[in-house]
Amino acid sequence: MIYNKQTFTIVEHIQQLRNRGLQINDEELAIHYLSHVSYYRLAGYWWPMQSNKETHNFKPDSKFEDVVSLYNFDRELRILLFDVIEKIEISLRTKLIYHLSHEFDPWWFQNTTIFQDSGALIDTLASLKEEVDRSKDAFIKEHKKNIKMI
Repeated sequence: MIYNKQTFTIVEHIQQLRNRGLQINDEELAIHYLSHVSYYRLAGYWWPMQSNKETHNFKPDSKFEDVVSLYNFDRELRILLFDVIEKIEISLRTKLIYHLSHEFDPWWFQNTTIFQDSGALIDTLASLKEEVDRSKDAFIKEHKKNIKMI
């Protein structure tokens, strides 16, 4: 056994947090977040509020509501960042595909002569083929049907 920790109910976790000095004014809020987000995920957000990392005691005026605010801020920031990152990724992939398709040919990604590590390319293509063969996506099925016609 790696850890020697006992399991706690949500109510027991709330009491443990209170015993360590975390103010929990809205118990229903705590129950909701501990039920849907989890104690261990939230622990990363209350970590800076702890005065003693070994005993897990909290600094004065540490509040569960502030933990929730930090968690929600982080969640919303992550959503915004991933939205921007997705747009950048799609744009870069589009430009890369356009450039390489015109520089070489539409099947450039199978051309071992333009890659430094042709073995890695072959492995990647095999992995992609497995994913495409496994796919149930209608778009992929139609694409495969059209490829066989050529």
